[in-house]
Amino acid sequence: MIEANKKKWFNDVFSVFVKERQIRPFFHTVYVRADDVPTPGLFLATHSSWWDGLILLMLNEHYLRHDVHVLMDEDGLRRFPFFRHLGAFSIKKGKLSDVRASLAYAGSLLNDGKSVWMFPQGREYPQEHRPLEIGTGATMLLTKPDVRLCAIYYAFESHAAPVVYVRFRNHRVVSDTRRLQKQELAEALERLYDDTRADVISKSDRYVALFPPKRSLADWTERLLEIARGCR
Repeated sequence: MIEANKKKWFNDVFSVFVKERQIRPFFHTVYVRADDVPTPGLFLATHSSWWDGLILLMLNEHYLRHDVHVLMDEDGLRRFPFFRHLGAFSIKKGKLSDVRASLAYAGSLLNDGKSVWMFPQGREYPQEHRPLEIGTGATMLLTKPDVRLCAIYYAFESHAAPVVYVRFRNHRVVSDTRRLQKQELAEALERLYDDTRADVISKSDRYVALFPPKRSLADWTERLLEIARGCR
C-alpha cells in the first residue's frame, strides 16, 4: 500500500488554488447544514460527481478543520501521487494482504484521533440512483460503532452557477454482522441523501455558506439598475 505523506505547505497552496480557480468559478457557493457538526472519526460520503473530493477538501479547510486522511484506489493514487501530500493513502482491491495493510493503517489513524474519509459506493453514481449500494470496505473499517455520514447534493436554482449542499449526520451502527452492517449503513446514507434533497426543495434555512455566494450576471444587472434608478 501507499501511505499518506501530508505536507502543510502543499495543503495550504493547493486549497487556495482549489477555492479560487476551481470551486469559486464554477459554483455559486457551498452550503453546509450547521446543526450536526461531526467530531473526528470515520466518514462515509456519497459519491455522484468528480467534484466530490474537492468539495470535501473545502469542507475540511473552511469548516471541520480535522486532520483528514482519505482512502483512495491505488491505481488512482499512482496516477496522481500529489494527493499523498493532502492525506490520501491507497487500497488495492483484490489483493488480500494489501487490503489488510490499508485497513490496519486506517485503524491506526482513527485510534490516533484523526479522520478517515471514504466513498463507500466505490465510484460515481447519479445522485438520484436508488437503491444506494456500498461495498464491504466501510464495515471493515468499523473499529467503533459511531460513524459520520455525509451527503453531497448538487442543485441548479435561480443562479447561473450550480449550488452545493452538504449535510452531516452521526450514526451508531447496531447490526452485529458484516452483511447487516453493510445494509444498515447503505440505508442510513440513502436516508441522509433523501433528507438533504428535501432540504433543498423546501429551501431550509439551516445551512450556512462556506464563503460568500458568487454574484451572477443577473445579480450584477439588478445592482446596476438599482444604481441607475438612484441617480435619477
